[in-house]
Amino acid sequence: MKEIITSVGDKIVKSSLGWQVSISSIDSMVYQESDKIILFKIEDYPDAMGELEWTIYIPVQCRWEGANDQEMIDQEKLDEIIDRISTAFWKLDMKIKEIA
Repeated sequence: MKEIITSVGDKIVKSSLGWQVSISSIDSMVYQESDKIILFKIEDYPDAMGELEWTIYIPVQCRWEGANDQEMIDQEKLDEIIDRISTAFWKLDMKIKEIA
């Protein structure tokens, strides 16, 4: 099945594979798969031309929240999530400066 990625307004991106990225405020973003979530801190900075670039901060101990547990996320899954976040920011026309 081919993945279909759609933006819902200017703050949410949803995938037909069941994941979603939501910009919840100017300084936070939520990645979600079914009933599990990860909260990321984000910051925006203007580049040399004045266009906003975003820095996304990965939690030190990256864990799923919800679903009755605090399951740790392995590096392979985290790489997949980061790729999906990058795709979501591209879909929302938000430039990523770095993922730290």
